[in-house]
Amino acid sequence: MIRRTTFSRLAGAGAAVAALSLALAACSSSSGADSGSDSGSGGIALGYTATLTGDFASYGLEMREGVDLAVEQLNEAGGIDGKEVSIVSADDEGSPANGPVVAQQFCDDTSTAAVLGYSFSSVALAALPVYDQCGLPVVASAVTSPELSGASDVFFRDVFTDAYQGAEMGTHVHDGGVEKIAVLYQQDDYGQGVADSFTSAFEEAGGEVTSSQAYQLGAVDFATAINTALADSPDGIFIGGFYTEAAAIAQQLRTSGSELPIFGTDGAVSPDLTSLGGDAVEGMTVYSAFTAAAGTPASADFVEAFTEKYGKAPSSWAALAYDATNVVAQAITDAGSTDRAAVTEALAATEGFDGVTGDISFDDGGDRLGELIFLKVEDGEFVAE
Repeated sequence: MIRRTTFSRLAGAGAAVAALSLALAACSSSSGADSGSDSGSGGIALGYTATLTGDFASYGLEMREGVDLAVEQLNEAGGIDGKEVSIVSADDEGSPANGPVVAQQFCDDTSTAAVLGYSFSSVALAALPVYDQCGLPVVASAVTSPELSGASDVFFRDVFTDAYQGAEMGTHVHDGGVEKIAVLYQQDDYGQGVADSFTSAFEEAGGEVTSSQAYQLGAVDFATAINTALADSPDGIFIGGFYTEAAAIAQQLRTSGSELPIFGTDGAVSPDLTSLGGDAVEGMTVYSAFTAAAGTPASADFVEAFTEKYGKAPSSWAALAYDATNVVAQAITDAGSTDRAAVTEALAATEGFDGVTGDISFDDGGDRLGELIFLKVEDGEFVAE
């Protein structure tokens, strides 16, 4: 997940500035985890921005749950170096135009030590020049565009890139016995990127891509695309896109009478995939950095705490954001201060951090090093293959 160059709910720049200012002010004046910068009492503020409203809000809301749990646990343990941690939150609405606006407000608040979140790569890319100017480090959890690799010295992410994930999936699918596959992908840089990397790896492994078709984000009728895909008698279908369209494609594929195996991306890893797709997505294979069934000591404790707090199992996005928050906390501790340059230097030196999504290290471009997990939908749940 997730990169995109367009958004169906783009607001005008002026309206966006006003709305975001109000959102930040509201969060900063409330109590609890959203209590704002707390600079007056010597606390540590972390910025959080993502798409929190609209059709693609689930990613941002799930990440926020992980951030809130991490902050709650940090404060219960005495904060970071004895200082209480708080979150200043902003809804970027998935609009690249809002990226610099939010970034500037975080930069202007000198008590903000780092920024978390980001649902869409296009928003993060637009914000990076502002962060570069003020030296404020960012650890993102859901933006996967290769364009972000090495784009800024202050940018890091604990989610894997599209290029890495798509290639791993292409090899995995072929190694699983699929010789011919039809590719459907959403027509934006996210869908195109994962489709390209998947195709290259699948063909390099010896497979044949029988067809490759783009669809528009928000499309609901896939009958023509499905008929075209099935005409070449593939062994499976790969969908490079988000859960809403993936669920619809799966349902219409099954309605057509096809029982071909379906493969998807991390953009489909959402509880909404199974709630929208129902029986049609049973057996669908996707990839992620996390599964609640991982069973490591760190992940088991996280799953237990998350389930107790929210009454549900954590998603991969919640897990990645939880890890990002703790990586930042460790960096501030290692830096010995909230000086932005010192925290950035400590983040760059992160190596083998024991996260709930596995060990976390960053390469020279700020990208995460690690291993992908392949999941399958069984009885409406994502389980490790």
